[in-house]
Amino acid sequence: MRLVLAEVFNSWQGEGGSVPGSAFGRRQIFIRFAGCDLDCNYCDSREFINASSVLHWRYEVEPFTGRFEYRPNPARLDEVVDAILRLDTEDIHSISYTGGEPTLQVRGLQAIMEKMRELGFDNFLETHGGLPGLIKEIAPLTDYASVDIKDETAKATENWRSLVLREVESIRILKEAGAEVYAKLVVTKDTKVENIRWYASLLKGLAPLAIQPREPMDIPMTKLMALYREAALIMGRKNVSLSFQVHKYLGVL
Repeated sequence: MRLVLAEVFNSWQGEGGSVPGSAFGRRQIFIRFAGCDLDCNYCDSREFINASSVLHWRYEVEPFTGRFEYRPNPARLDEVVDAILRLDTEDIHSISYTGGEPTLQVRGLQAIMEKMRELGFDNFLETHGGLPGLIKEIAPLTDYASVDIKDETAKATENWRSLVLREVESIRILKEAGAEVYAKLVVTKDTKVENIRWYASLLKGLAPLAIQPREPMDIPMTKLMALYREAALIMGRKNVSLSFQVHKYLGVL
């Protein structure tokens, strides 16, 4: 089994806020997959969108040292497992599968998730959720999940509303499989209040929502508070949280 990866490293989970299902503030080992089928205009992993151009993957030699070793893609499963075990600091909350979009390599993702569960680790999936058919294949192996709700301002795809509905379906599939799931929504100064109400109505009773300002922040605090309030009025005051990319402020990956 081979995987096209970008990097493997040990860090803090810097997103998710305080909603159930979030691993915010926990130590994780991150496996970043190369390749994505969306093209969000605020993507912070743009260099990894085209998997065919990611010729090498790197793994951290020791946590937080900034020292990496590089190997050619595709990576062998045993190489990835070895890199993970080298980075296990015995305080790891879970293994985070991020990207890119991990589910595009569903067979490889399934294999590494099975191996990690066998070794006693929990699996944390970070996904755009737009491929519920693939989500269904790895849902039973998923302990925690962060599923994106792509705002209209992301311009991720032409049929934005259809994407949102697929993302909500992925949340439903993961939840029914027993995973702790939350939805993550990146907002900007141009995010519409009526869209927030729509997302909240779809998520009500299904999953909590973490609202995350685009980095660098361009949204006024008054508008951010207003969006938060609209979501909480529909979903319930304890089902919404703010999320920030805290790892960037800490200066870590």
